[in-house]
Amino acid sequence: MRFDSASPRTWLLAAIAAWAVASLLLALFGMGARVAKLPEDSALVRALPSLPKASPERLGALVQYGEIINRPLFADDRRPHAFSLQPQGEDQAKAFDYVLTSVMITPTFKMAIIQPPDGRSAPLRIKLGEAHESLPNWRLQSLDARGAVFAGPEGERRLELRVFNGVGGEAPTAMTKPDNARPEGQSAAPQGPATANGETPGPQGPAVVASPAPATPAATTPNQSAATEQSQMEAIRKRIEARRAQLRQEALQQQQQKPPVK
Repeated sequence: MRFDSASPRTWLLAAIAAWAVASLLLALFGMGARVAKLPEDSALVRALPSLPKASPERLGALVQYGEIINRPLFADDRRPHAFSLQPQGEDQAKAFDYVLTSVMITPTFKMAIIQPPDGRSAPLRIKLGEAHESLPNWRLQSLDARGAVFAGPEGERRLELRVFNGVGGEAPTAMTKPDNARPEGQSAAPQGPATANGETPGPQGPAVVASPAPATPAATTPNQSAATEQSQMEAIRKRIEARRAQLRQEALQQQQQKPPVK
């Protein structure tokens, strides 16, 4: 093989082989055998930094802070209040905004019926000592004839029984009067002052007044009774239909008043 025709790769491999042989020869002749540790010198050792003095404990024993529980710092009135912690990602507690519409009290059963103030949502029936599934944080604590007390995250809430205030509503269903009923405002036959003998003095002298026979109510036939009940049912049905139409009209107006969602 001629040296002038060798490729660069051949020259590179030859250089590496020569460097390996030279390193081996130097190691055999004691290269690196003279390396030794320096003698210990204390002047070269750096001193460790000194730690600062420990500050005295600023907090005392836990028994010294019992007054914080009785008088909370972040309460306006410095009185303890009930609170609840809701984990992140769960629904917050619903606001308790309801109206007590009915109370049912028996010797063995007590229940309150509440409804949202809008009057269109379904009412909730809650037994004494229990909570509704839609309001798990509010429990019916006590119940009386005119009110109910609920206990929840915001403390105790008392609801007074709702009564009709005379505003709104529908007129009562007209009832059919019997034929022999006396018109309203018409009084009985006028009578003058009676004498000691039970007579009424007239222009020519005392006249005997005959006691009128008690009025006998006219007999009502089955056909008349059925017609009366049918007319009452028809009147009630018309009132229900009118009320439903009014509620649908109010709901439509509320939807029209809402601003469009952008």
